Amino acid sequence: MEFRSVFIANPAQLSVRRGQLVIRQEGEYTLPMEDLSALVLESRAVSLSAAALQELADQGVTVYLCDETHMPAALVLPMNRHSRQRKLLQDQIDLSKPTQKRLWQGVVTAKIANQARCLKLLGRREGADLAFVATQVRSGDPDNLEAAAAAAYFPALFGPGFTRGEECLANAALNYGYAILRGAVARNLVIHGLEPCLGIFHRSQLNQFNLADDLMEPYRPLVDLYVASHLPDWEGETLTPRVKQQLVQLMNYLVEQGGHRYRAISAIGRMAESFSRIVQGERESLELPALLPLQPYTYE
Repeated sequence: MEFRSVFIANPAQLSVRRGQLVIRQEGEYTLPMEDLSALVLESRAVSLSAAALQELADQGVTVYLCDETHMPAALVLPMNRHSRQRKLLQDQIDLSKPTQKRLWQGVVTAKIANQARCLKLLGRREGADLAFVATQVRSGDPDNLEAAAAAAYFPALFGPGFTRGEECLANAALNYGYAILRGAVARNLVIHGLEPCLGIFHRSQLNQFNLADDLMEPYRPLVDLYVASHLPDWEGETLTPRVKQQLVQLMNYLVEQGGHRYRAISAIGRMAESFSRIVQGERESLELPALLPLQPYTYE
């Protein structure tokens, strides 16, 4: 069962040996490939063998490559891991506009509801207002309530005058957490035979992850809640490796979905599977998350 997200911030040599990822730094460390869900290569002095990269792809591990600013800049995802790839692609292309609008309504409703829960968990009174907004979203969100909610949400979360465009630790941490989340969603879409560039709302011809950008939306408040809760602990820091490692591990925090509690990475997999079944005409609605108080999954 996948459960480890590995973060490498220092120079290293990576290879494979008998189903193990071998990490050579000052010493040598090995990890079972089947246990990995993500590998974040922050250091630009990491060397990775082609055999290791191929094995990581075969195991469905998302590999994040960081740029000179230490932000995730590229993803390595598995290809053609589904037995009916061609059929699913055609099903995605044929998905009707009314169905796409209905699905986007569900995504936006879940996102705003989770933003409301985030504010309530932090003791912000604006949470009640957003909870009401979530009930008003119509098919396709023609009133753009997603944007209206965001305009009220982020100042309530981080203080009056806060904008997503300013350079600060809060925004840097949000961007990093969102990049990890986006990769997790893209990876699960590919594993379930879906084409990430075919979105239900996002349709940019220059974006190969339109669908991931659509379906990650209800999970964003998990990142928001963590960043808002931990900013006091990070006072005086920049986006250090310690902070980044914490954000990578967010995929192992719990959310509620389908009446049960799952790690975020597992919930994302279930959501991707539900979308696959929708495009194949096997179900009507997406399985989407509800935000919980911050709680990491513990292994027994």
